[in-house]
Amino acid sequence: MEIGVIFPATATTPEHVELAEHLGYSHAFVFDSPSFLADPWMVLALAAQRTSKIILGVSVLTPRLRHVVATAGAAATLEALAPGRVVIVVGTGFTSQLMIGKSPATWREVESYVTALRGLLSGEEIEWDGSVIGLKYGALTGLDALGPVPIWVAAHGPKGYAVGERVADGILTNVSHGSQNSIGAGAARLFVQFNGTVLEPGEDPGSDRVIDAAGATAAFQLHIGGDGVAVATPEWREYERQIHAIDERRRHLETHRGHLIEVLPMERPLINGPLILKTTETREAPQMRARLEELRASGVAGLLYGPQGHDIARELRAFADVAQLRAR
Repeated sequence: MEIGVIFPATATTPEHVELAEHLGYSHAFVFDSPSFLADPWMVLALAAQRTSKIILGVSVLTPRLRHVVATAGAAATLEALAPGRVVIVVGTGFTSQLMIGKSPATWREVESYVTALRGLLSGEEIEWDGSVIGLKYGALTGLDALGPVPIWVAAHGPKGYAVGERVADGILTNVSHGSQNSIGAGAARLFVQFNGTVLEPGEDPGSDRVIDAAGATAAFQLHIGGDGVAVATPEWREYERQIHAIDERRRHLETHRGHLIEVLPMERPLINGPLILKTTETREAPQMRARLEELRASGVAGLLYGPQGHDIARELRAFADVAQLRAR
């Protein structure tokens, strides 16, 4: 089972990707939510200059947010900077869409987008939105040697898995993302997102350090409401009361702007030890190793660990130690 990392894109992410490669992580992906995170392609271009082996990816790209030519061109540029080390992950969109007040794309759109990307990156001319388009790079661009780039689908239920099986090279999922999600068919092509922090022996899961390192994941479970693992908890009911008191025209901005990166002031009183343990993969090292063994036994291809908080280096090192990665 391969073990990579997934980051919210920030100005300091390139140095964290460099550390991840040194610690032995296989992949480094960044989120694409331009309303509240740094641009993923710029971040990964800088990371490419600081690394030589780790696989770089954007997760997830959304058909309604980035035109297929813009995505193909960005991927081709990153592939020129880091040959053979680029992965694209396409999905319906969650925060990237909701933060602009729009609904996620359909799975039909995702399937068409993946197919179009694959064609463009293979040097084909394709028909898109009523026009024939293609990547027409000349030799002076340094991008003229187009080659295949693996394309994954981010899926959290049976419809997404079906699209992934049809058109994608792999599937990325978060088993706590929705009530219909589970690890099942196609596990050999499946990567699992994994969020939480490694507790020190005897550490209080409600401590300030733990809330800094895992609280954003717990808050995310409040954001997704009745479809999350925090449903029916007192914290979820209070969060629902507070978020619905915000003007509905801008409620989406306050709901999702801390998604998997920070705990917002409104959320902080609701994040506690029991909620952390219920909604994240937070455990002491022996229990964390046992959880990783469960995932290995399930046959999944790998996982992407999501370090959070102010001390990303600590999170990367602690998880690498639990996973028994080999430093390079």
